[in-house]
Amino acid sequence: MDSQYTWLNLGKGENNFMDIMAAPIHKPPVFLEEISKTFGWSEITLCIGGELKSSEEGKPASNFRYEKDEILNENVIENYNQLFHLHQEIYKTKPIFVTTIPRNWRKYSWLIQEDGKLMRKDQDYRRNLGQPEVRGSMVAPSDETAQDKLDEDLTRFLSCNCIESEHLIKLRECCKGARYHTYLADMFSFLYQLRCNINDFSEVFYPEYRKINVCSSDDSMNTLSFEKTMDKGCVFLCPKRESVDDIYHDFQEAISLNENSTKEKIRNHLRENKIHRWTDFSANDTDDAFTILMMIHAFNGLIGEKNEHGYMEGIYYKPTEEENNILDGLYSSLDNWRKQLN
Repeated sequence: MDSQYTWLNLGKGENNFMDIMAAPIHKPPVFLEEISKTFGWSEITLCIGGELKSSEEGKPASNFRYEKDEILNENVIENYNQLFHLHQEIYKTKPIFVTTIPRNWRKYSWLIQEDGKLMRKDQDYRRNLGQPEVRGSMVAPSDETAQDKLDEDLTRFLSCNCIESEHLIKLRECCKGARYHTYLADMFSFLYQLRCNINDFSEVFYPEYRKINVCSSDDSMNTLSFEKTMDKGCVFLCPKRESVDDIYHDFQEAISLNENSTKEKIRNHLRENKIHRWTDFSANDTDDAFTILMMIHAFNGLIGEKNEHGYMEGIYYKPTEEENNILDGLYSSLDNWRKQLN
């Protein structure tokens, strides 16, 4: 699968989101022209995907760097500086939403196996393992895989969207750098975006005040850091730890074959908002395309009552004309990805 860095326009609403879900590697003048044009639409809610780290907290999140090429890495740093500066210049103290949770909060990772099956690995269980059990003079090793399982729900969701094992065998190579694992982080980021509204944000997000710095080194590439500050910084709204379980619940609803409240929220979000999304199909992961599939999936689902045998009748959600226009845009955004996959 060839990587593709591109802008997508999703949804048909009157409100506007800008969603930076990949490292912005384009030449800074080109990137600045694009974001300036978007900020000119009207009031924008800016969302970024990546944990905020200070210079003392380790390597920046993957969306804030590009280690394969020094010139492109400099583009990423300059483009974020332009983005934050322009946002602050236009919207003053309006917060920027961070829609990614730290890795050590993530409950699961998914391994795409050689046969195309999806193994859900329980990272919470691994983190909470106690000391190895001592039996007499023998030490019984802890079984960190005890809670891992094949993810039938995710498999069914993908199959409903025409992604089968043979496709996943091809897609797994996108995750080679992560040993064929994925956190599906972009899917969760979009679910957090659903809560970037006046009714939900105070329960889901908390404020961080950060100053953006460029850390230079003689023997390595420059890096972007977000230093904690109390003045002259940007205001970021980051997910609260206690929101994590709710988001994973939303994820299970979003990939369900049945109609539910999370699917309804996704449809409403795409009807009410236009999302200008910077994305990186197949560059480092499978997440970007799977996120679009999750949006499409929200317009499908069984809504019929259970019959006497306990099964749902074959009555499916029927999109309106307006929603079909939204779906057309979602489907077309995957055209190039689908061609490569098939």
